[in-house]
Amino acid sequence: MITGYNTDVRHGNRVYHVQTEDKGLSNPRIETLIYVGGEILDSYRSSYEDLLAAPPITDGAIQGRMDEQHRAVIREIKNGKYDLTPPDLLEKQAFNDRPLDQAILEFLQLEGDVDTLELVLDQPLKPAFGESFQVRVRARLCQSQSPVADAEVSVKLVSSLKKATSLLSGRTGSDGHFTGEVQLPPSQPGQCAVVVSCTCEQGFDELKALVVAL
Repeated sequence: MITGYNTDVRHGNRVYHVQTEDKGLSNPRIETLIYVGGEILDSYRSSYEDLLAAPPITDGAIQGRMDEQHRAVIREIKNGKYDLTPPDLLEKQAFNDRPLDQAILEFLQLEGDVDTLELVLDQPLKPAFGESFQVRVRARLCQSQSPVADAEVSVKLVSSLKKATSLLSGRTGSDGHFTGEVQLPPSQPGQCAVVVSCTCEQGFDELKALVVAL
C-alpha cells in the first residue's frame, strides 16, 4: 500500500481536509475523502484495475493516479463546489448576471480564448422543501453559443450540516437542453441549496439556488 496524501485547504471561512489513499492491490481503488469539522462532506473513488491488466504495476503509476485525483478534488474546492454562500449572494449568482462566471470567462479569454462550457437556465430555479420543481437548463459553449449535446448533468441537494444528496442525473439532448423533475424532502437541517452541475469535454459549470421553507 502506498502512502497517501493529506492536505488542509482553506477556502472562504472554512477549512477542508482532503485525504487520498490507495486501498491496495487486493482492492484496486483510490479513495479521496473531504472532511469539514471532523465530518465527511463528500467522497470520491476511482479504480485502477486497468493498470493490473498490464503487469508489472509500478508504485509510480498508482502514485500518479492518486496525485491527479487529489489535485482535482482540491481544485473543485477552490472553484467553490462546496460553497454555501449567504442567501442574497446565492440568489444573485443563480438568477441574475452571474458575475463570477463572467470573471472566469474573462480569465479564460486572457489565457487563450478557450471556448468553454456554460450552463444556462431556461427558467429560474425555485426549490422549496416538500415541493417538486422542474429543472430546465441548456449547455452551450460560452463564446460560439453552440449547444453541447450529451453533456452529463447532475442535480444535488447540499447542506451546511449534512452530506450532499443526489436528486437527479442525466444527459443533454442534441439541442443542449436538459429537463427533469425534482422532489425535495419536507425539511433538512442547515443552510441548503440545490446545485445543478454539468460536465463535458469542454469543461464544467454549475448553478446554485437556495432552498426555501414554505
